[in-house]
Amino acid sequence: GALRDRGLAMAVEAYAARQESPALLAAEFEAVRRAGAAAYRKGAVNEAFKVRADERLREVAAALEVEDGATLELLVRLPACSPLRAPEVTCVNRVGVPEARLRRWRLSVSAFLRSQNQGVLEAVALWRRSLEKEFKGVEPCMICYAVLSPSNGQVAKLKCRTCAVVYHGACLYKWFRQSGKSVCAHCQSPW
Repeated sequence: GALRDRGLAMAVEAYAARQESPALLAAEFEAVRRAGAAAYRKGAVNEAFKVRADERLREVAAALEVEDGATLELLVRLPACSPLRAPEVTCVNRVGVPEARLRRWRLSVSAFLRSQNQGVLEAVALWRRSLEKEFKGVEPCMICYAVLSPSNGQVAKLKCRTCAVVYHGACLYKWFRQSGKSVCAHCQSPW
């Protein structure tokens, strides 16, 4: 939970930024560099997908060419007191994608980074797989806004019989539990 004493919270964040976070951030950036080097050594470099890390700016940028030079770019900026504060996730290059869709992708990556014990590299990989599936026509879950479930990497398969909106099983179960109802999160029809 959050510290209620703002002064104490700031002191803890300052301590983390000085003492603990530099090693954690260095490990994140090293994982991105190693993954890129491993892909290059294996000859598996995909010109349509690139990831780069900038330690000085505390950023990881991933770019995916979706068609004919149109590129989507995801930028994950890690806070100096990482992991005490959540990373800032933005979509830099929109290539004509509606703002609602970009927002859904940002939320998906942000939720993954907050709720999973995974690194930025794994979040970027999930973003890439989700985009590839979405551009092939796979619908996202209307609860978590992700095409692939952050918890198990599965596509949303459960469909409401009334409105045909799809959900991940884990998301729907959590919705039922938290709302205390067994209804569709979208149209409120009995499940």
